[in-house]
Amino acid sequence: MSQKQTKGRRPAHSSHKIPRTNPFLTGLVFVLGIVLHPYCIDVSERFLSPMQEVFLLMAAMVLTLLLFLMAKSHFLCSLLQTGGLMWNVAVFAIKHVSEGWGTLIKNMDYEWWFRILLMWGSGVMVTVLIRLFSHKKWNASHIRKTFSNGFLCSSIVFFLIYIALLLDLFVFQRTATEARRSLHLIPFRGAFSIYWPLIRKGAFRNGAFVQFFGNLLIFTPLGFYLGLLWRNRRRRWILYLIPVLLSGTIEACQYFFNIGECDIDDLWMNVVGFFIGILIVKALDGIRRKVTKGKEKTIFKLS
Repeated sequence: MSQKQTKGRRPAHSSHKIPRTNPFLTGLVFVLGIVLHPYCIDVSERFLSPMQEVFLLMAAMVLTLLLFLMAKSHFLCSLLQTGGLMWNVAVFAIKHVSEGWGTLIKNMDYEWWFRILLMWGSGVMVTVLIRLFSHKKWNASHIRKTFSNGFLCSSIVFFLIYIALLLDLFVFQRTATEARRSLHLIPFRGAFSIYWPLIRKGAFRNGAFVQFFGNLLIFTPLGFYLGLLWRNRRRRWILYLIPVLLSGTIEACQYFFNIGECDIDDLWMNVVGFFIGILIVKALDGIRRKVTKGKEKTIFKLS
């Protein structure tokens, strides 16, 4: 092949390069995405559940996907979700702090918080799925690095808020009463029997959606992250005891200190939610191994 022909040919890998985008438009989408998070929740108040939750889920997914296609950065998408989460928290506090911080903590609106975390989780799910199935140009090393940094950033901010919500739910919201202690030891006869029929009928009003799925998924993030950190350690049986001991301690305290109902349904739903988190880790790792034919075992690297 002549030298002229060699110069005239383009490199074979040039077609796999990702075109650059306008930084101004990317920044605009980023800022608007953060601002729109609380606005989406306000707009969603006009819809009846579960349409409300579906609307928020789709809105967060579209915003994240749009930003990723423009920026090609998982880290920037994570900043979008983290910024939206923190801005939502700020808006929530501003709206409810007029009567004092004590009143804000005592009268926490968990349905509103559920929707905030739903938007955060929906956006994170988009970046996880993109990273999970990425290959060729979308699996470049610099893009993979943005995912690791972004996932770590999102995890830190989320866990700070998650721990604060757990403390509020199981500590600050609990006060002793003079009523008779409540103890439900027969499965499917307590909280499950109250909310499951409503869920089946699609009657999501009056907090039924949050109460049912809140009990089921409250420990799912804990199971997910502990599953990531514990997967290469010995004595895995300790990991499986954690949700039983944790939820059991909470229910026992509710009974002995008379600060809530002790319900076996709450315990097993918490435990199931924890194991859902572990199964999510295993499923995602298995999918990535299959997509890369064993070359990459996981997309999550916290250490």
